[in-house]
Amino acid sequence: MKVVLLVSKNNGSLGAIRSLIPERYSLMETDMGAEGLHLLRNIVTGVVLVDAAVPSALPWIEEAERLRPDLTYIGVTDSPNPDRTLLQCFYDLLHPPFTSVRLDRALARAWERTELAFVVRNLKKPADRAEYPAQVRSAVPNRQRERVLCELSKVLNNNLNQDRLLELFLDAVTGLAPVGKMSVLLLDESGGEYRVRKQRGLAPEFCSRLRFDSSRGLIAWLAVEGRLLRVEETTGGNLQSTSEALQEMRLLQAVVSVPLTAHGRLIGALNLGPKITGSEYHDEELETFYILCGNVAMALQDIELHRRLQYQKSYIESILQRMNSGVVAINRDERVITFNSRARTILGLDSEQVLGQDLRCLPSPLGDLLYDTLTTARACDREEVQLARGRIPLEVSTYQLVNGPDVLGSVMIFDDISERKQLEAERRQADQLDVLNKFVGQLAHEIKNPMVAIQTFSELLPEKYDDSAFRDFFTQTVRQEVKRLNELVEQLIAFSAPLSYKFVVGEIHEILRLGILLLREQGKGANINVEASYCGELLYVRADRTLLARAFSYLLKSFNSTERGGSLHIQTAQDKSLFSCGGLSISFWDSVTTVGSQDVETMFDPLHAMQNSHISLELPVSRKIIEDHGGRIKASLVKGKGLKFTVYLPIFFCEGGEGLGKAIPDTGSG
Repeated sequence: MKVVLLVSKNNGSLGAIRSLIPERYSLMETDMGAEGLHLLRNIVTGVVLVDAAVPSALPWIEEAERLRPDLTYIGVTDSPNPDRTLLQCFYDLLHPPFTSVRLDRALARAWERTELAFVVRNLKKPADRAEYPAQVRSAVPNRQRERVLCELSKVLNNNLNQDRLLELFLDAVTGLAPVGKMSVLLLDESGGEYRVRKQRGLAPEFCSRLRFDSSRGLIAWLAVEGRLLRVEETTGGNLQSTSEALQEMRLLQAVVSVPLTAHGRLIGALNLGPKITGSEYHDEELETFYILCGNVAMALQDIELHRRLQYQKSYIESILQRMNSGVVAINRDERVITFNSRARTILGLDSEQVLGQDLRCLPSPLGDLLYDTLTTARACDREEVQLARGRIPLEVSTYQLVNGPDVLGSVMIFDDISERKQLEAERRQADQLDVLNKFVGQLAHEIKNPMVAIQTFSELLPEKYDDSAFRDFFTQTVRQEVKRLNELVEQLIAFSAPLSYKFVVGEIHEILRLGILLLREQGKGANINVEASYCGELLYVRADRTLLARAFSYLLKSFNSTERGGSLHIQTAQDKSLFSCGGLSISFWDSVTTVGSQDVETMFDPLHAMQNSHISLELPVSRKIIEDHGGRIKASLVKGKGLKFTVYLPIFFCEGGEGLGKAIPDTGSG
């Protein structure tokens, strides 16, 4: 750490150059008084920038040079022509305008002089100063040392409070050696620097301003060397690096720095000042401190890990408590470990009733779902369930919690969908009422038209009874309108009321031929050419032959070719992938009928089932009959515009395996 000390009075001229000092220098500031002189005593090497523009600068610099003549002093003036006295007191002078380039060059020259003076001063030390004391035994009795270490070991195993641990650590150090000043450096994760976390005998306001870079100085030396550093050590390795390390030790008023290392990573450093007796540290003491620091580093790492885990737990719990969904989790022992506030509200249970308890404390079927997911890994995805108590509808999702091959538990996320269900019911009721209103309006109009015709002719009949042409026209018109009314009533009954089915086993192609016959009996399809492409096997279904044939006739009637003439295609095929035991498909299409894509989606809706401005429930009734037979129907477009119906029905297998495999005679055109 290259220290640059700014000494001023009320900021003065130094305020203009503070921001210009390069980042590679560690900046410290002090007042031009006793505090500044005290700080000078703790700097091994450094450059001091002094505000030379204030009147009290000369007396202060004279006292500073008397105390620390080895430091390099630079004066900062407000005039380019300073007094000659200032030139004699300072190594260099800076005056406005201040620039980063000028300041950088001045500090570089000053540091070259400072480091050279430090090297020369250490080379002139007597040779015996570099030797460590010959004494190796500690002055502390073995029984006392064992008691201190035993008490600290109990703390290391049971303490998760960093401040408390560091206090007891320093107490133990004091019990092992009579040290008056000591400090512990730890990494500040937020800033990436090491700071004084605990100290004894040092000024708190001074320690709070110290920052130690991990890439240089004392921290870098301890991380690289992996051993303790004594202030007497001036040989070996990089002398400049050792110089920066010793300077930082001097700032901490330490004569020994011991690394706190855990798993090869430097956690911090214990810095010990001189003994209060003035004696040297013995090898046995330093070995004890080194081992003790290793154990403390492990404990500190465990405390930091615990702190992070607690933070993550609090963070996750904070999120869970603010979720709009209920969350319940169980561990592998089937005990509830998570129960957030929304879950308490939905289920009406307190945390004390649930947390730590067996999952059977949860209302049915939540506990069963959690257990099933825990043991079988079967997950639920937005499934709707109903609580047995209160009959509250819930939407539930469950997941298994795993860590590699190990199952840790299961978690459930659920929502109370009572309001959603109520809104859906209200919306459905409103839609049904709207459909009913529209349908009744159309139905009344549909019934009124034939009734008006019948009433009109009935009123004219007495006057024109003798007119044979009128009687013939009257009879034909009334017959058609009554037939239309009868068809409409039959469709209404089929659509609105349950149909009475008489299920028998029937061959699908015979039922199709019956449907074509019903169509022609209604006066439709006389001019069409049915092109049948039937499967070459007998396909049996369980059906009411008459009603299923009527459903097919309704489908055929919706094609324009039944009125205009043309080709109507019918195709059957077996598909074993349909339904659980296989099925068959029947396709109907022609080359005349064209519809839009929107009409395809709504043609089975009774409100949209209109042909030639008349209500027709034939397609909705057809779909109802097919679905009552266990099948389904789909409308689609052929080549983007031609209408096509596809009916899917389950196959019925007769006893003895009959139901497939027999050829049928040529169907011709049906």
